[in-house]
Amino acid sequence: MRRALQVLLSEVIDYAGLFPPAKLDIPTSVENYLRYAHGSQKWIMGRFVCSSGKLPELARELAEHPEEPFVPVTVIGQASTDRKTWEHALAHDSDVMNRFMKEVENHAEIEAFEIRVPDHEHIESYMKDVRGFDNVDVFLELPWGDSMDESLGLIAETQWLRAKARTGGLEASAFPSADTVAGFLQHCSHLELPFKLTAGLHHPLPRHDEATGGKMHGFLNILVALAMIYGLDVNRSEITSVLEETDPAAFRFSDDGLSFRGQEISIDDVESVRDIFVSYGSCSIDEPIEDLEKMGLLQAVKN
Repeated sequence: MRRALQVLLSEVIDYAGLFPPAKLDIPTSVENYLRYAHGSQKWIMGRFVCSSGKLPELARELAEHPEEPFVPVTVIGQASTDRKTWEHALAHDSDVMNRFMKEVENHAEIEAFEIRVPDHEHIESYMKDVRGFDNVDVFLELPWGDSMDESLGLIAETQWLRAKARTGGLEASAFPSADTVAGFLQHCSHLELPFKLTAGLHHPLPRHDEATGGKMHGFLNILVALAMIYGLDVNRSEITSVLEETDPAAFRFSDDGLSFRGQEISIDDVESVRDIFVSYGSCSIDEPIEDLEKMGLLQAVKN
């Protein structure tokens, strides 16, 4: 077993089949999740991602599978556009989450709550508002912008809140540049702030997304870039270069660590990556697995 790759990828994907581009219904998404849970893909899969509005339907569906394994759930909070709608959204989410837990106590558990803040201007107020959710992991999704670093610093000061950023979407403008992502990774690492990413990370390496015209980021690039930050304290330009790498031969994994274009990273630094990179959301488990197999890496994990 190539330990470095196993460490980087173990339970790294939160299954978000309900969300675009897959946009499956609840029965199909649950069926897929349970199939993965019983299959060879189990090692790479983490939580089941569900919007707060679909929790009642999820509860009913899980009741149809009482013999299945316990399902860890991540709830995506209701969208809001300003301070007023944010407060209404939190009240709604709290109510449906409490009811869900009463209905599925023997089948599932909410482990995380993720919600997008409308802006950076009121970030300190938003952080106070989510204190009532502190019995689960809380991720505040931040919009990209000039205030990102300041907001990350405020979140880190709480020592319990976590960050989230979006790396893709349904149009080209939703894909942040490699330099932008590099800055986010560098800042979270230096703050020792746990975070997750979502959208557009279907493949290990970067590629053009024909549907949107955007440049998709590679989840393997992101994980290796973080290892480089921990192991070599690389600068933002060097991080960007790792994120833009498309040659599979540039990456090497072993039991003792990994290397990127000959630069060696110890297994201790590789393990540090998952202390802050919690997971990423993806509507597909099959695509990442198939790509890893094509790269000849999956066998290294399974053996």
